[in-house]
Amino acid sequence: MEQPNLDYILKLSGNDETIKRKLIDTLKYELPLEIDAYYLSIHLNKWKQAASCVHKLKHKIGILGLEESYYIAEDYEKELIKSGKKLQAEFENRLTLMQNFVNRL
Repeated sequence: MEQPNLDYILKLSGNDETIKRKLIDTLKYELPLEIDAYYLSIHLNKWKQAASCVHKLKHKIGILGLEESYYIAEDYEKELIKSGKKLQAEFENRLTLMQNFVNRL
């Protein structure tokens, strides 16, 4: 499975430590909130709301350099709109991977 990385953040910040730190701090703040919102939507069976959460999470997935995960999230988002959950476990495994990586930053 692909691994999260900071390549995009480093590129975006131009290796400026202050900008890099702000981007990482934003990621550390927003990611758990977005993940919690996703799980709450799933728990409440609000599929369209969950799809909206997945849409937001796709941005974090891209920032962490997870190209394959981005495409899985894209397919899962479409599934959720139709109340499907075939990709749920795979998507949630990737959320855990991302959260664990961000927690170590």
